[in-house]
Amino acid sequence: MRFARTTRLWLATMLLSGAPVALAIPSTAHAQVDTARARVRLRVIGVFDEETGNPLEGADVSDALTGITSRTTTTGTVAVFLGDTTGTLLRIKKVGYQASTVLLGTALRDTSPVTVTMLHAGHALAPVITVGERSVRLAPSDTISTLLRNGFYERREAGGAPRFAFVTGDRLRGSSVVTNARFYGRGICESNVYIDGMHFVVPTRTGHFQKEGIDAFVSPFDVAGIETYELGDAPAATLHTGEGAGALGAGAGFAANSAANAAGTLASAGCVSMIWLTK
Repeated sequence: MRFARTTRLWLATMLLSGAPVALAIPSTAHAQVDTARARVRLRVIGVFDEETGNPLEGADVSDALTGITSRTTTTGTVAVFLGDTTGTLLRIKKVGYQASTVLLGTALRDTSPVTVTMLHAGHALAPVITVGERSVRLAPSDTISTLLRNGFYERREAGGAPRFAFVTGDRLRGSSVVTNARFYGRGICESNVYIDGMHFVVPTRTGHFQKEGIDAFVSPFDVAGIETYELGDAPAATLHTGEGAGALGAGAGFAANSAANAAGTLASAGCVSMIWLTK
């Protein structure tokens, strides 16, 4: 007690006299600070107009995992805080533009900036596509630009899978979860999922919450279309949209690669779902 009281008196005297006082911080405290700094990382996201290339100020960028929302600056950029390494989905929204969703890798090696382009609301490509030498007739409602670019309608009309293997996002608008797609067609193959052409590992369901698995990351309002294949009706990677038919040539090549990758996993997984998000 006498030592503690003496120490406090000495410290108070030194502080009042203005003399420098060095305090030792335990090594465990340093370790905790270093760990906290390691977990807090930033990723720069750039949002631009797809037609003009101009940066978009005031676009809301939301992390689906944490719910944190940030807004882009005059340069169209925003720094997003990342506290996990398992990946997440970013939802980008701006008045006058179609909402966009991006699958973002958050591993420690993922440090490069990400560029996102947005289309003006109401913008749609012509509802006419070609498959080889033939034309595919589309319904008046088959005008979703994301599905046109990525060959969704082509595979539905000219591929080997039955029509109920394809579910468009408008069927899910009144649903609370994406997996309600099973009521309108095939159920989602959560063990083998591709989102916008990228393979996505779906967290295992525990049964404790309603929104688990793919439903924890994707909202029904973010889905443009879902195509689910089983053995015997693999997605046709050879189908592609001809240039000048209302679709982008680059999108056709990406769609073909995505379909080829998905088809290659059928033998081992037994099924595969390709989910296309609204742009």
